[in-house]
Amino acid sequence: MSNYASSAAYAASRALSAQGLTVKRSHLSEVIAALLGYRTHAALAVEEADSSLDYHLDDAEIIVLNQPMGEARVVELGLPVAGIAASVVTTACIDALKANAGSESVYVGVDDFYDSHARQAMAETIYDDDDVAGTMAESNASFPDEPEMDIECPSTADLWAAVDEWTIEADGVMTGEYDLEGDRMFNGDTLNCRGRLLYRKAGRAGLVLLEGSGMAGADDSWRDLDREDELEYLQSLERQPAP
Repeated sequence: MSNYASSAAYAASRALSAQGLTVKRSHLSEVIAALLGYRTHAALAVEEADSSLDYHLDDAEIIVLNQPMGEARVVELGLPVAGIAASVVTTACIDALKANAGSESVYVGVDDFYDSHARQAMAETIYDDDDVAGTMAESNASFPDEPEMDIECPSTADLWAAVDEWTIEADGVMTGEYDLEGDRMFNGDTLNCRGRLLYRKAGRAGLVLLEGSGMAGADDSWRDLDREDELEYLQSLERQPAP
């Protein structure tokens, strides 16, 4: 079992004891293993001992917990029947995992990971991408701000089931400021963007960033609007009575 997971089990045991609740350390180890994406503590121990893997849980830069799996494991262990609410045990284990993360960042679910980290990370990746910089340079607008990314968390592959790598991608929009003194024909000041973060897996819940990339393309919908205005003007001329 990783040092991270074992330290968290000990911390959770102490936190629950301070509340006057006694839970077997072995049970807490099972709940923590489930929060980390493993069906059992034994499965966690087997994977941690696998020397063929490039990364293990203690190598993770980011941890994304599977709260529903942890809560289900509490119920399976019969802790609510013993008079302890499932949420109390789960919360204690989550708090312990966060407190013992060291330099890692711990998020509860993919939605939390996206809202608290990945959205901003992708915006920065897009803005710093060389190809995106070229697209910005081709426009006569200036882009002082990073793109606004999708509010909703995008659909992804199952993070905890992914074996070697896991990817998250999202769309965004970058709005420029029109340069009135520019010497180029107007070609729009909005860029449609997409960011991508590729991670190596470190255990079921752990991630190590491998690379980030971004892309952007000019939104040319204004051309259609200009054409519609032109057609409307020509049609209005045709409707005018002959002199």
